[in-house]
Amino acid sequence: MQIKLVISYNMKPGKEEACHQYIVQDVGVVLNKYGFQFTEAWYTAWGNGPQIMGCGLLESADVARRLLTSDAWKKSIAGLQHYVTDFSVRAIEPAAAFQV
Repeated sequence: MQIKLVISYNMKPGKEEACHQYIVQDVGVVLNKYGFQFTEAWYTAWGNGPQIMGCGLLESADVARRLLTSDAWKKSIAGLQHYVTDFSVRAIEPAAAFQV
């Protein structure tokens, strides 16, 4: 059964462009290595909540576990901390309806 990862964070002021580059050039590469397929991305323009939220699917809970415990993921997320606050990742069962 597929697993959905929900990744959210707030970008540090003045670090937005560097954050986007790091996500694409580093975090995205690690995610792709494990077969992650983006399904949606959200930007919060107003209100309380994470500024950025991205969701995608992995093949199984085992693949998600391997990704989230890998040295590559840990290193990638450690580097991301220079650009973001309130980083969160959740693994959930995908549903047919909108979910966060």
